[in-house]
Amino acid sequence: MKMDEMLMVRLFSAELISTTPISSEANLLTVHIPALVQAVRPGQYCMIRCCALQAYDPLLRRPFFVHSVDRAAGLCTFLIYKRGRGSHWLASQPAGTLLEVLGPTGHGWSLSSTVRNLLLIAEERQLASLTFLAQEALLQEIAVTIVYQCQSVEEAYPPALLAPEVEYHVVTDTLISGIAPYLSWSDATCCSVSHETALALYNRYERIRSKHFAQVTAEGHFLCGMGLCLLCDVETRSGFRLLCREGPVFGLHELVR
Repeated sequence: MKMDEMLMVRLFSAELISTTPISSEANLLTVHIPALVQAVRPGQYCMIRCCALQAYDPLLRRPFFVHSVDRAAGLCTFLIYKRGRGSHWLASQPAGTLLEVLGPTGHGWSLSSTVRNLLLIAEERQLASLTFLAQEALLQEIAVTIVYQCQSVEEAYPPALLAPEVEYHVVTDTLISGIAPYLSWSDATCCSVSHETALALYNRYERIRSKHFAQVTAEGHFLCGMGLCLLCDVETRSGFRLLCREGPVFGLHELVR
């Protein structure tokens, strides 16, 4: 992370405007936080404290990608999957709750000015890192296609949450075999998938091995979210990098070896 990016990270007290269930496991939280909305970029995330302001359990904040923004209204959304105590607490809070939010942080997606056709690939609960990118790409008049793998159509991310201009495909089997037509169409590809899937895509398709063609979110654990604990290092072709500060987005050719 560059110094000017580090200076943008701030601690906010933000009002929760609404909580909308989108499945049995996930809620979409809308938060009023105007200063963060103006600063955040696609692929960046926030560390949210998942307990009452006067409490300290759980002690560590939890990381959540910014799902979408409404800059005019100063609103951003977070897609919360209920996994542990922290996320269950956050998803259950009523409107009006004040949340402590640290962000924006991390190195997000980067698109060349020449990109006209963008392919986004996601598995299961990992789509949240890509939805804001789709929103921003449409503003740049980039055509966006999302290929999303999940266990069943019933469990899929709701298409109503996407702009109608986004071409959205849900697959319930492996991503690997059916991705070729989309790769030949796209100018750039952004992946939010497991390391195993990223490696399989890299090994199977020559185009995705191009140096500046594909990016991917790295897997790992965010603890402090600021690079201070040094416990989130990931191995890349150019050495060990901090996931929270120099990621979570890397060039695919850097991350798979």
